[in-house]
Amino acid sequence: MIRIAIVDDEEYICSTLDRYIRECCIALQIECEIDIFNTGESFIHHLSADNSYHLLFLDIELKQCSGIDVSTHIRDVLMDESLQIVYVSGKNGYDRQLFSFRPFSFVGKPFDQVQISEVIKKYIHIYGNKSDIFHYKVGHDKFWIKLSDILYFKGLDRKVLIKGTKTEDMFYGSLEKVKEQVKGQGFLYPHKSYIVNYRYIKSFQHNVIILTNGEEFPIAKSRQKEIAKAQIILERGGSYYED
Repeated sequence: MIRIAIVDDEEYICSTLDRYIRECCIALQIECEIDIFNTGESFIHHLSADNSYHLLFLDIELKQCSGIDVSTHIRDVLMDESLQIVYVSGKNGYDRQLFSFRPFSFVGKPFDQVQISEVIKKYIHIYGNKSDIFHYKVGHDKFWIKLSDILYFKGLDRKVLIKGTKTEDMFYGSLEKVKEQVKGQGFLYPHKSYIVNYRYIKSFQHNVIILTNGEEFPIAKSRQKEIAKAQIILERGGSYYED
């Protein structure tokens, strides 16, 4: 199930996006839930009530509360890096400020079914359509956390540290087993001691991955070519599955 929000002050744009998205999801045989908002304020209010989405189609030129205002609230107030933002605009140029919000994609107006399908397919290819839940045990107790809330896993001898956006925990296990559990769901394996969530990567350096929280993770020499390959594939919307 993918939860999608559309924020646009033009009814025709909203209804067209809704139809194109639903048709694409039917073709891909995936479930979707779509909510439509005609103002930035109403969407912000909805998010503030602990509602969440996977994908957001956001009009940049919203009146009063603009697309930039909405993005600022998502990234800087709610500190939400998991919501993937697709900017929708009738203008040809995009302000460099938008890139600081780490957009998932851009769609120009007028758009067609193919463009919207490509965005949905890209999301599915990167983040998958599996259950967004990671299960683990601490002693006899069972716990779970949404994959979209995980920053990274770190191997520590026979234990694994799981670092979330708001919490962290430790459980007995191996990164190899974790890797199998999160395979094909937007995680990269830059080093034998780390698995990082692609959603929270701010930048790739030659031998370092930097997350949005400022933490840096080394890319092992033996992994540099594979990570560079994964970066290109994922950014183009392809599927990345490591053997």
